Amino acid sequence: MRKFTAALLAAAIVVPSLAAPAMAQPGKPTQGHSNQGHATPAKKPSQTPHRFKKGEKFDRSRASHYQTVDYRKYRNVKAPPKGYHYVRSGNDLLLVGITSGLVAAVTMNMFH
Repeated sequence: MRKFTAALLAAAIVVPSLAAPAMAQPGKPTQGHSNQGHATPAKKPSQTPHRFKKGEKFDRSRASHYQTVDYRKYRNVKAPPKGYHYVRSGNDLLLVGITSGLVAAVTMNMFH
């Protein structure tokens, strides 16, 4: 049973890595083919970073430059209340509830 489990685990690790080259980016020409005479696809407009508001649910995947902030490094930032912590999203400092994930306060343009 151990050999079967080990073989199954090894196959699960190896198979996705073999399939990755076959799933190359479809819009890009493959090696050996030129793109002469064809129009280049238009670039997607850059997405503006999400600005969180008080009372909104915080989602770290939508936060640009996300990181937990140590309030002691900044002069005008008070210690967070119990159950809250500070995080960075873009240039904004957010006070977020640890268990609820709700934004309690926003200090805009804290980081330049």
